[in-house]
Order: sequence, then structure tokens, then C-alpha cells
Amino acid sequence: MEQGTSVFRDTSPRDPQDYRNVVFIPKEAARDAVRRYVWSSHCCCRPRREEPVVERLTQMPVYRYRLETFTEARNIEKICKPYTGQRIDAPDREPLPQIWDIDVCTPKMFHEGSKKIPLPRSGEIKTCHKCGGRGRCKCSRCGGSGQFRCRCSSSSRQKSRNKRCPACSGSGRKRCSKCSGRGRKICGLCKGEGRLFYYQQLAVKWKTLQSQVVSDPLEQELSLPLILLQKVTGEVITTDDDVTVPPLAGFTDVPEISVASGRLIQEHQKTCGPTCHVLRQRQTVEMIPVAHVQYRYRGKDLSCHVSGLEHKVFAPRRLHHLGCSLM
Repeated sequence: MEQGTSVFRDTSPRDPQDYRNVVFIPKEAARDAVRRYVWSSHCCCRPRREEPVVERLTQMPVYRYRLETFTEARNIEKICKPYTGQRIDAPDREPLPQIWDIDVCTPKMFHEGSKKIPLPRSGEIKTCHKCGGRGRCKCSRCGGSGQFRCRCSSSSRQKSRNKRCPACSGSGRKRCSKCSGRGRKICGLCKGEGRLFYYQQLAVKWKTLQSQVVSDPLEQELSLPLILLQKVTGEVITTDDDVTVPPLAGFTDVPEISVASGRLIQEHQKTCGPTCHVLRQRQTVEMIPVAHVQYRYRGKDLSCHVSGLEHKVFAPRRLHHLGCSLM
């Protein structure tokens, strides 16, 4: 989809009551979900399986608003690496281009990624400041002596001084294994080359900011942990895809959706600045089917929630202990 175009579907939100007859969980589907739940809750035995009897099914669909903002961030990084004779572009008096003037191939929208591009005419060669151009540095373990004190000469080894130490052959000094007794080791910065290649590179990162809000159930007397609805899918009823999207309006019966739309759009815009631009935005409103199921199983009156197109079951407590006690 080319940048600058806009796609709308059902952009005029209708009354939530219009969707309640479409986005709901049938009684048969709720019974099947409850059956799978209670039959999988027996942990230590295989009791005789009985069919749960659904006594009451209350539909309570909720709205979920999701905002996605696809951003591109650019930064200039200063890099140095050992100079091994690589070709260097001749420096130019012209200033380096601005970060947003550099052409970068943008990936597919809402697909995260990163890319690093070396800037031309930004390289120079300098002597390694760590080793002074010698390619080797003083060993930090032995201090440049190539040896260090053996443990047999410590006070705790006084009783064994009448025996020759096999580690140092009685000399009390051991050769440093880190520098092989030379006292110096290869410089870790220039890798023994003595010179460093300094240059600048453009670091580009594409990231998708995601935020979502779930409205309160239409049946206020029934409680449900709304955080659990973030992992289920629903029926998409409104979609807006553009470079920047306006706050969603029209949900008068569900005011938190309109309020969340304006608030989240402002929050996403605040995260961008001179080094980060918004490439695309997409906002979606879903109606998630949720049903409160009251059922009877093995002489017990129980209840649970079935939510999403996947018909996932949530209950306040697991039935592992219940399955064993009712045998």
C-alpha cells in the first residue's frame, strides 16, 4: 500500500446494540468450551466424564481499541575499528548531508527492522590512543613483568615450604598465562594494527508503537479481568489506515473508546521528535464476544467466562481439586 493513501471500513460507528446480535457466543459453542475446560481440569485421576449443563448464558461483548504507529528513527553513530588497509574516501569540504536527506529504502509498513549505512567522506585514520601505535599494551595481570607471585609463597603455605612447589618449581614466581610471559599483549582496540579507522554511519530503526484499551462490559454487574482480553481476537468493525489518523468519534454509548483514541494518538505523537518520524498509523476497533456462563457440573453450581473468537475459558479458580473430590 503506497504511503499517502487511506483505507476506511465502517468509519461511521453504529450503535453497539447493532453488533450484539452478530458478535456473540452461541450456547453450543459455550457448552463445548466449558466441556473442554472441566474435562481438562482433572489432574490426578480419570473420573467418569459427565456433561456440564449450561443453565444461563449472558452475552456481554466488549470493545477493544488498538492504535499502531509505525515510526522511523535515525541517528548518527561514530565508529572506530582497526585499520587494515581498507580504501578510504577522500575527504570533501562539503558538509555531510542531513540525516533526513539520505535516501533509505523503507521496508513494508508495520514490519520492524534496522539498517546501518556508512556515510561517504566521513572516514579518517588516526594512531591508536590506547597503545600509542605500538600494537601492544602492558599486561594488566602481571603489570608488564611477565610473572606474578605464586600462591605457595603466601603465609598460608608456610608449613609446606619444605616441599618444592610443582607450579613454580620452588622459585615463588609463575609465568603469566595471559601474556605468555611477555609482559605485553595485543591491543584489544586496534588488534595489533597500531592505527584506527574512524568514520560515521547512519543508524536507522523502524519500530511499531502499539497501544490498546478495552472498554468495560456492557453488563456492568458482571466482573471480568479485562487484561485477559488482550490475548484473544474479536470481530473488526472499524479500521482507519493513513499517514496520520484523526481521533475516533461516534462511539457515544462507549465514551471510553473515543477518549482513548484521542489520548493514545497524542501519546504516540509525543514520542516522536527531530530524530524520529511517523510513517504510518492504523487504528482498529474490535468487538470481542464475551459470555458469562453459569453451569452445573457434578452437583455443583459453577460459572466462568468464555471470550474471543477462540472461545477461551476463564474461571476464578481451577477445578483440579474439584475433579478429585467429586469422584
